[in-house]
Amino acid sequence: MTIEKTFHQLRTNKKITLTALSDQNASASFIGKFEKGQTNMSVSRFFKLLEKMHVSQAEFEFLLLEHNENYLSKRIKLIDNQAITRELVQKFYKTIKKDQLENQGDNTSEFLLILASGLLLLLNQEVKKWPSTELYNLAKPVQDYLLGVETWGIYELQKFTLISFMLPAEILYLLTKLAIKRVQLYKHSLLNIQTQLMHVVWTSFSTLVYEQPTSAYKLLNVAEKHLMNNVDLTEKITLIFNKGWYEIEIGHITKGVRQANIAIDIYNSLGYKEQAINLSKQLEHHIRRQDEKKQGYKPDGSRVISIYI
Repeated sequence: MTIEKTFHQLRTNKKITLTALSDQNASASFIGKFEKGQTNMSVSRFFKLLEKMHVSQAEFEFLLLEHNENYLSKRIKLIDNQAITRELVQKFYKTIKKDQLENQGDNTSEFLLILASGLLLLLNQEVKKWPSTELYNLAKPVQDYLLGVETWGIYELQKFTLISFMLPAEILYLLTKLAIKRVQLYKHSLLNIQTQLMHVVWTSFSTLVYEQPTSAYKLLNVAEKHLMNNVDLTEKITLIFNKGWYEIEIGHITKGVRQANIAIDIYNSLGYKEQAINLSKQLEHHIRRQDEKKQGYKPDGSRVISIYI
């Protein structure tokens, strides 16, 4: 359910008329158009209307999450955190088809069928190279949906992350920049949307660093600017490490290793041994990949597939 529809449901459930809610800053007509998705509303005005309904921001966000994430989260749990096999995905596909026939899941079921079809293409080895025209054609309706949504919430970020492996690198880069721009309604939100946004950014970076290093570098700059006033230390450490990863990938191995080790050292100094070990393993993989390239081995074009939300 969208922000507008959730707002409408809250107002009607509380039996508050448009006239009673309106004031000099928001007429009844304007609020009605907002609820129908026919106009936009500023963040400050939106929060003032919530206050007039005696609804906290946290309460509204909880309802929004309940409405938007329930079906998607429930179904993704059928395939996340386990080996993605043909049998698993086929079973997943049949479950979503059944939901669709029973009119469950709204357009989310259509999206999940697209995801399942893309995974089956990979598992059947029908994808011979990246980018894949077959995968992109499948994902095009999702891309069009995301382009048409003026304000992205967690739901949109999750959809984008899940189908990101199906998109050409240039589209992936442009949509990632758009994602950052279109979550601005939540700039001061209590939601954990910033973490979800950075998950989108780093998933995209993991592809772009191999396929479009120039775009990967630009994405690092975008991420750095976005994180400038962000207090999330984990994301800033990830940024430090990914800067090193980028340098390694473009051939500046010594510089990249030194940069990546800064991130590892920070985790060790904070006592976060598990995170430090995970980054060390990633660093070993990136170095080994460069050694293999020097020996004439051409790494495959496989991508990061993120099947969890």
